[in-house]
Amino acid sequence: MGVSAATMMMASTVVSAAGQYQQIQYQKAANAREKTRYERESKMAQIEAIEQENLRRDMLNTTLANNIAFQAGAGYYDDSRSFLNINKQARIKGAKDIKNIKLMGLSVEQKYRDQMFENDIAMKSNVFGGYTSIIAGLTTGYADYKWNKTPKIKSGDVRIHGGRE
Repeated sequence: MGVSAATMMMASTVVSAAGQYQQIQYQKAANAREKTRYERESKMAQIEAIEQENLRRDMLNTTLANNIAFQAGAGYYDDSRSFLNINKQARIKGAKDIKNIKLMGLSVEQKYRDQMFENDIAMKSNVFGGYTSIIAGLTTGYADYKWNKTPKIKSGDVRIHGGRE
């Protein structure tokens, strides 16, 4: 006795469902890897922003130190209005630059968070679609199995397919 066509169709459906389930697992693993990568890149962007901020602070401190050295050599009083204004403007510009650096760092970090969110949504959609596909395939496979296992009507028979009258 060989395997019936109905059994083969059901087996094919089960194998297809198993393949779809494996795809879901691969999608989850790929999303986890992507999330780790974005988190790492986000940390690197934070470090880069801190480095740029520190670099700008060093430049400001160098400028202020140079101004003091120039002022001492030129004979300005350290409380003269022009000297104080030069240093004040340097501090204002430095503070503005540092704020911009911090803002750019936060912008890059937000970009990575947005990308992680979008990937999570896409993964959830793919997983839901995959499970829906599995259920639909199994339901269709079982319906085909039942259909092929049920006796068919003969030309003079009054019974409807499925044995009901």
